[in-house]
Order: sequence, then C-alpha cells, then structure tokens
Amino acid sequence: MHNEILFIAVSVLAAFIHGAFGFGFPMLATPLLALGFELQTAILLTLVPTVSINLVSILAERNWRAALREYWPIPAFTIVGSFTGTQVLLNVDPAPFRFLLAAVLIAYLVSDHLHRPERVVAVPKWGMAAFGFLLGLLAGVVNIFAPLVVAYALYTQMPTALMVATFNLSFITSKTGQIIGFVSRDAFDVDVVGLAVVALPLILAALWFGIRIRKRVDMETYRGMLRGGLWVISVAILIDALRRLL
Repeated sequence: MHNEILFIAVSVLAAFIHGAFGFGFPMLATPLLALGFELQTAILLTLVPTVSINLVSILAERNWRAALREYWPIPAFTIVGSFTGTQVLLNVDPAPFRFLLAAVLIAYLVSDHLHRPERVVAVPKWGMAAFGFLLGLLAGVVNIFAPLVVAYALYTQMPTALMVATFNLSFITSKTGQIIGFVSRDAFDVDVVGLAVVALPLILAALWFGIRIRKRVDMETYRGMLRGGLWVISVAILIDALRRLL
C-alpha cells in the first residue's frame, strides 16, 4: 500500500509540473520513484503515463508534421536505441545505473547554463539518426535524455516549436522501444503497469491543472524551485546508490 501511495503522489506531482512547464514528467518521476522502487520497476511505472502525457502534448501541437518531415531520423532511431538500452538494463546489475541517473540529472541542471553558440551546427540526417539512437539508449537505461535535448537544441539553434514537437515524438518512440524490450524479455509486469493504468485519470487531471495555471505563475520563481528540488533528488539518489553498494 505504501508503494502505491508513493507512485500516485510522485506521478501526480510530476504530471502537474509537466503541465506547468510543458516537459519534465519522466525527468522528475523516475528519480523519485527510484528512491522507493528498483530502477526497472520505476521505469515500468512511468511507461503508460509518459506515453499518455506526450500523446496529449502531440495532439495539442500544430507543428508535429513539419517536425517529422525535417527531423524524422531522431524519433525513428530513438526506438532502436531505447530497445537496446532496455536490453542493457535487463541484462546487467542495475545498481550502477543509479549513479548514471544522478549524473544525467546533474548534467541537465548544468546544461541549463549553456549559452547559445554564435555558429549554427548543421547536422546531417545520419547525424540525427546517431543522435536519436543515443537518446533512446539513455532513455532505455535511465529513462531520461533531457541534457542531450538541451545541448542539441542550443548548438543547432532548432526552432522552439519544432524542438518541442520532435522530442515529444521521440518520447513516444522511446517508450515504444522500451515496451518492446520489456515484452521481448518477458519482463513486462502486468501488475505494475496495471497500477499506472488505474492511476492514469488522476495523473491526466494533474496534467490538465498544471496546463491551466501555466500562465498564472511566475515561471522564473517556479523554475528555481524545480531546479532546487532536482539538486536535492540528485544528491538523495547518489546517497541511496552508495548505501546499496555498501
């Protein structure tokens, strides 16, 4: 019962923040759930909510067709990378991945201070494919790839509208690759996923509420609070990972 309450509380909070900012559900939910669940279980719990939230985001976007035409290799190869990353997660000791999860969070917090370069980096289609695979690989192993997204958008000066649409599509394909990966290894726990399905209406309600208040809140103050919370979570995961190794 305690674990169910933890999952619902974390998911509702992460969905609300995703609605308020337009991103962030797996980035916040995964590390918090990893404090109470095995990393594999935490990722399974986020699959259905993440797919649902990003489907809502895609349906609300007008630019997803243009993004798909221009940047299709990224979501296309993200599914391959996430399938591969899921195989890695299921085949090796997951304990070290807690350190990687904390490192990815810290990298995201640091990447927020990167400055847009004066020279635009042109990425060919094969480079987009390689980038998409790397996104998927990171998603499969730790369920987060935000730092790479921030860096790519900065250095290619990707239009914001197309960036949001492209990476919403990539989230969907990464989850698809994860699901295929779990099913192929008979590791798709129906009871765990069922808990997420039951809680989905509450999660989507929190998302809607976050979207509604997006324009009513001082975003700089809110963003500072979120960053502070992510630093605390990163340190907590590092401590938890060390404790598990000792």
